[in-house]
Amino acid sequence: MTFEQQEAEFVAEGPRSPRPVQAAAVGRIVPGLLRLIEVYGVLLLAILLVVFYSWLLPRTFPTALTAQSILSDKSTVALLSLAEVIVIAAGQFDLSIGYVVGIGHILAVGLQVRSGLSWEVAAIIVLFVGAAIGLTNALLVQVAQIDSFIATLGTGTVVYGISIWYTGGQQIVGPLPAEFLAINGAKLFGIPLPAFYVLAVTIMVWLAFEYFPVGRYL
Repeated sequence: MTFEQQEAEFVAEGPRSPRPVQAAAVGRIVPGLLRLIEVYGVLLLAILLVVFYSWLLPRTFPTALTAQSILSDKSTVALLSLAEVIVIAAGQFDLSIGYVVGIGHILAVGLQVRSGLSWEVAAIIVLFVGAAIGLTNALLVQVAQIDSFIATLGTGTVVYGISIWYTGGQQIVGPLPAEFLAINGAKLFGIPLPAFYVLAVTIMVWLAFEYFPVGRYL
């Protein structure tokens, strides 16, 4: 092919556009960005909120006291959220979780103050009660084929009624052992102990979902 022929072909076709390459690059970046937001969106939002409030309240917010307060007060909510993540991953809902926490709190104190049980026995009983309620929810949803929204709302209502019956609508007040209070109130390396519970459960849930068949199945 002569130079004149090559020049004529170039004029006829025009210069080759880099758009297909750019489009392919954008096609790879956008799904990756969406995946990043989907997986780490809440974490990124939390970081942005910390940065925003640290800028807004530089003297009071970015302090060790604030961090300890958040780690201590929100650890229970974080544990409940991790439990709910497992249910939601299975495509179900658990509306009884708040009621279960309520009766767990009531029994943990009432079994010690009213019944005189040791805190270890009271804690074990509370765990069994929670497991029994969870099993009831599972049977209603999986065996009886009742919608999880309705089943867990009904279970929660019954649990709430039992809580009112047990307490008589009044607070249970009495002395509690220091060891029992240390479960939530103690600190390790200056960090509230409940934060370590959340860290341990978070790692276990993450490992289960990412690397174990049961997590993939859910």
